[in-house]
Parts: sequence; structure tokens; C-alpha cells
Amino acid sequence: MDDFYFAPGSPKDDSDYMVTATALGGKVRALAIRSTHLVKEALRIHQTSPVATAALGRFLTGTLFLADTLKSDGDTLTVNLRSDGPLQGMTAVADSHGHVRGYCLEPVVETTYHRPGKLNVGAAVGNGKLTVVKDFGLKEPYVGQVELISGEIAEDFTYYLASSEQTPSIVSLGVGIDANGVTCAGGFMVQLLPGADEETISYLEARVNGGFPDVTFLLTEGFNPEKILDMFIGDKDICFLQGAPVSYQCNCSRERMERNLLAVGKKDLAELAEDPKGIDLECHFCDKKYHFSSEELKKLLEEN
Repeated sequence: MDDFYFAPGSPKDDSDYMVTATALGGKVRALAIRSTHLVKEALRIHQTSPVATAALGRFLTGTLFLADTLKSDGDTLTVNLRSDGPLQGMTAVADSHGHVRGYCLEPVVETTYHRPGKLNVGAAVGNGKLTVVKDFGLKEPYVGQVELISGEIAEDFTYYLASSEQTPSIVSLGVGIDANGVTCAGGFMVQLLPGADEETISYLEARVNGGFPDVTFLLTEGFNPEKILDMFIGDKDICFLQGAPVSYQCNCSRERMERNLLAVGKKDLAELAEDPKGIDLECHFCDKKYHFSSEELKKLLEEN
């Protein structure tokens, strides 16, 4: 593949990464992600059924797009989806370094299809709400919420960006799955910048409605994020700004679990400490288990 299709910092192997670009005379901002390995890791951890894997994979990738606005070390973005479908909902958390983690409330649900080979994610998700919480370390985090419009995830992120952040966007997400698991995952997002004119808007609408190939197909064919953006936007002067790694990474630790225990209150913690077997805590995001003996719980109470 020509070196034109590699942004500064992009890997030339099959690693997961996100590329950022500007195009159409600086009137649009574009992002694309290859997230195959991180979605495989989510499947390994949570043992999700096929349609849940597709939903969670899209959800994790979309969360990384939203998290691109985070700049400082302590900034976090949390996306919660709660719905009436069999999946019941999903949660994902991302930081400013391209790390994301997440889980489904019900990881194993019946898999149905729109047509052969096309998973019906919307049926698994159902109706509900999408809530985005951006924490920049200020007194109050930014919170935006919208109703789900399809449950297919990409359309729901698109609607959120337009309604809650007033940023007209195109979001496309895909996860390829076969009998052996995840074959590919990723997506792209194109956003109008201030100053975008009607001609630019009409051009992008025509691209969306012009039969552009499914992003899963392009990933399967080996297209990297830069090539996908170049194909979709069709601007020979597209400017690829940078590529940066993305990954599934949990930041749980024994210290964090101790803080969670203290948060339940000293009275309840004292009751837990009376159990001679101690207690076991499990991280929702990575399934890691932490055991606290009765003695450790009593010591935690004494020190706090």
C-alpha cells in the first residue's frame, strides 16, 4: 500500500489505531479506527454471543470516537446505553490515551439476522437511552442524553452528536464475525466544521447515499483507516494529521476495590467483615477477581 495511506504515527502492521484528518478545504474533520484486536479482547473477557459481540464492538469503537475530544491525563468519557432489548444495555469508558473498556449487561443473547450474514444488532438492543458523561476534572461533568433511534449503534451515536453536541456527523461502525470469532472491527466518523457550506453538506450526503461499501467489507479487504477515509471523502488533498494506538485496557486495581468497599459505608463494611469467609469482588470490565479476607476488611475499617 502506498505510503500516502499512512498518517504520521500510524503502524504499518495490523495493530489497532485511530487516524485523524481534515479534508474538503478544511471544512470537515474525519476520524477512522481499526479496532479488531480490542474487540477480540472484549470477546475473550466477556464471552459474548455473536450479536452481543457485534453490539459491544461497535459501542467500544464509537466511544473512542467521542473520547477523541479528551486532552488531559485525568479526563474520562463514559457512555451508558440502557434499553429494553435482551442485551439490556452496555457501558464503556475511555480516556485521553486511546484506552477503552466496556461490557454488556447481558453478554449472551439469541442471535438474529437482518439477512444472511448481517446481524440484527437493533433487535438485541431494542429501545432505550444513550447517555454520555464527559469528566474533565471540573466540578460538574458534562452530561448529554438522547433516545435510541435504531439500536444499531452507529445511527445512535450520529443522533447523539447532532442533538446533544450540535455537531452534524456521519458515523459508520462495523464488526465482522465468523465461526472462529472476530475477523475485523472498526469504523469512521466525518464531522462538519464551522464554515462548512451547503455544497459540502450536499456532497457528503451524496457520498452517504451513493452506495458506499459497508465498512466491515472494506476492513475485510484489508483497507486501513486512512484508505477508508480517502475512499469515502474522495478528496485528493485530504490531510492525514496523525495516527495513534487504541486498545482495550482496564485500570482496575486492589486499591480501587478498597475505595469501592469504603464507599459502601462503615456500617455495611463492618457487617461484611463479620463473614469469616471474607468477600470476593469482580471487575465488570475485565472480570478480574479480588478476594478480601475478614481480617483485611477489619484492617481497612481501622485505617479509615
